[in-house]
Amino acid sequence: MHNTLKFGLTLMLAFCLTSCASVKEMAAAATGESSSQSAPAGDAKAVPPPVIAEFGDIPIPRELKRQDDQSFIYEAPGTVIGVMVYTGNRVDVNSINGFFREQMPAQGWRFINAYKDENIDLYYLKDNRSCQISIKAGMIETKVIIKVGPSAAGG
Repeated sequence: MHNTLKFGLTLMLAFCLTSCASVKEMAAAATGESSSQSAPAGDAKAVPPPVIAEFGDIPIPRELKRQDDQSFIYEAPGTVIGVMVYTGNRVDVNSINGFFREQMPAQGWRFINAYKDENIDLYYLKDNRSCQISIKAGMIETKVIIKVGPSAAGG
């Protein structure tokens, strides 16, 4: 009886592990994403990172998930402002910092300054808009808060 129980539990564990991998592959196929995390460094056909649809020029690391219940967008003719919140489990804050420092200028944003303590705050300007990116490390979850608003200084 004891061996039968062990065998049954082992079989269930194996089934669960293979189903999780299959579900992940099916989800990736459904969204058109590759099951690998990123393209090889030398891949000339690397896919650019996604951007926040409402702004069109603020890239988002693929590891982060949008938290709609903590985010908001205000749109009026000629302007879009808002606060977008993203989270990711066990995402390195230095990796996120490097991502934005590389990708924001590629989207035409001008780096203004950064503050770093237990969190990292990055400031950018573009045309008549400003963008503040706050990267907050938690025990398990990393939170990224992106604030976009008008800028009197211009970019």
